[in-house]
Amino acid sequence: MIAHVGGVPVEEILPMLAGTSTGLLVARAWVMLRLRRRREPGK
Repeated sequence: MIAHVGGVPVEEILPMLAGTSTGLLVARAWVMLRLRRRREPGK
């Protein structure tokens, strides 16, 4: 069963969305680590 969204098969969209969300999670984790490291020396 193939579903289409805007004329594009969903099977082609899902991996792209998964890659985007993974990238956002990695970026968020990196920013949180940078902020945490910046706070520690100033205790």
